[in-house]
Amino acid sequence: AAPAGPAGPRAVGLMPVAAHATALYLHTAGSWIHAQIAGLQRYQPLVLAQDTANLDQFPVPALVSAAAWPAPQRLANRLVRRVWGQYPFYGGLLRRHQAALLHAHFGYEGARCLAARRGGRVPLLTSFYGADATQYARRPEWLRRYRRLFAVGEAFLVEGTAMRAQLVAIGCPPDRIRIHHLGVDLERIVWRERHRGPRVRFLICAGLKEKKGIPWALRALAAAQTEHPHPFELVVVGDGPDRGALEHLVAQLGLGPHTRFLGMVPYAEALGHLDRADILLQTSVTAVDGDTEGGAPVVLLDAQAAGLLVVATRHADIPEYVVDGHGGLLADERDVAGLAACIRRLITEPERWPAMSRAGRAHVAAQYNAAVQAGRLEALYDEFAKPPGQSRAD
Repeated sequence: AAPAGPAGPRAVGLMPVAAHATALYLHTAGSWIHAQIAGLQRYQPLVLAQDTANLDQFPVPALVSAAAWPAPQRLANRLVRRVWGQYPFYGGLLRRHQAALLHAHFGYEGARCLAARRGGRVPLLTSFYGADATQYARRPEWLRRYRRLFAVGEAFLVEGTAMRAQLVAIGCPPDRIRIHHLGVDLERIVWRERHRGPRVRFLICAGLKEKKGIPWALRALAAAQTEHPHPFELVVVGDGPDRGALEHLVAQLGLGPHTRFLGMVPYAEALGHLDRADILLQTSVTAVDGDTEGGAPVVLLDAQAAGLLVVATRHADIPEYVVDGHGGLLADERDVAGLAACIRRLITEPERWPAMSRAGRAHVAAQYNAAVQAGRLEALYDEFAKPPGQSRAD
């Protein structure tokens, strides 16, 4: 059946085209980008990428990948991208597909799409998510490029108030920033009310790098076990440069017999681990190089949607994702004692688990339902989309 909008069913060919730019479509952990594309009902999505991966996990109806172009075009694309920092052929693609707008995912992708905006004569909306607004903005070259983007881009989407403040701090016009919550697929994520069993099952699902703050979670778990021993297991899903150091720390803390490192897994398998776990540990910190979550890790939404309890830090927009005392408990960054107290409180107060499990799911359903958020994204598109047959002038 044709997707239905407010005016009823429409033929797909008559729907406006929303182009989406992301360098790689799509990282294993990119379900939150896919949700924004797959959930569209009144706009035809067209993905523009430099390369592809995991298409079986994240299918889309229309995709153009530079990696599939003829060799001369690939070479020209690579040279222009390296020297000029722009995608030279996207403008023509936007005109050919009569795109109504271009939505760039990540700030650095928006900066690479300025020529495409001009050549395609379309409005440009850019979503900032994390390191693109923090770590990248500390580099003078990227800050200059962002300021060019801020000068002409029509709108900038962020996950919450902390990310909004960060964009303002690096020069983005406040009146062009929109807070738009990401969404998770509540039909795909099965909710299960949590009750403490004889063994508490902890889960860490994150890239193994500094800003995820995993050493603090491990130290807090070890401290909580010392203060209040209770049978437990810990599963670590994800990979990254810190894996070796984290495995060493697990052994040093005496957590080795209870801990499994699984590496990267497909999204469907990650959902299975969410279903089996009781408590998600997400203790993010600001890294030495300035990298932060910017917004917040979407796994916090996935976890609460599945019914898990959460122990996390007051970092970036995490306090908007996790309401302290409802779906989870929060402590300050790098506060081992505070995080251990949160873990100990959950272990020793099992009567709170069912209500917290329900509260987390209700919060996600109210604020981060992918189906609802897709409609809100389309309402933003309606504000900026180029009318059919017209050009968008600078």
